[in-house]
Amino acid sequence: MIHTDGDSSFRILDYISMEDSSGIQVWHAGSSSSEPGILEQRCENWLSQDERARADRFRIATSRNQHVVGRGMARRLLGREQIDPCLIAFAIGKNGKPYVSQPAEARRPFNIAHTDGLVMCGIHSHCDDLLGVDVEKLGRRTDPALAKRYFSKPEIDHLETCVSETEQRNTFLKIWTLKEAFIKAIGTGLQTPLGDFAFDKIESAEPEIRFLNPKLESKTRWSFLSIEPRPGYVGAVAVGDNSARASTARASTARASTEVKLRRFEELL
Repeated sequence: MIHTDGDSSFRILDYISMEDSSGIQVWHAGSSSSEPGILEQRCENWLSQDERARADRFRIATSRNQHVVGRGMARRLLGREQIDPCLIAFAIGKNGKPYVSQPAEARRPFNIAHTDGLVMCGIHSHCDDLLGVDVEKLGRRTDPALAKRYFSKPEIDHLETCVSETEQRNTFLKIWTLKEAFIKAIGTGLQTPLGDFAFDKIESAEPEIRFLNPKLESKTRWSFLSIEPRPGYVGAVAVGDNSARASTARASTARASTEVKLRRFEELL
């Protein structure tokens, strides 16, 4: 199924073939909060010794399972059908953001996010671009003080227009995932204050970013997408199009709508 709106920046497909690696793939998987299930066991088989050792340091089963599934998903998806997931090597870049060091064929932007019961992994086919994803479980408690501390004034004003506590809570989580996806895409984490940028058109599926701190301005063209990967969850995808910086042929023309493909990771097992 394809969802598209007029001059939308995205075309959303809910079916992906592993042979089709174009555009952005967003895969999601349920994770256990107790004993590892088949998914966790399968993913753990793909991990390196260091990743397994790190997993064993988690004292809470939920956190351990999320780590195992997230790294296992990334290995499987980056390798597609051509590369053994076990052969992929990661390195840590500036500010702690991981990237693929070997093999060269697997070097693509990727990002992992998780929340209670769900792990999400985004993969981008354009190696020069930036990608960030985030996900939260709807219905979780939120603290209004967090909005006042971390959100920009336009976002706080938007929250105050919500007519019910549930709407305000879910809107908070939508804004939070958008902000997290952006700072994960640029790789700075919370070193970039969340109040230095704001989102407009929050009620739409494709909110727009506005930089309140001039230091965030760049030639990168940003697009954002709010998604519902599964019922009861809200997610966000941040895409930084760096084609304007390149001297290649694709920089001379505007890029067509980006395909965002959603699929359950369990279907690959």
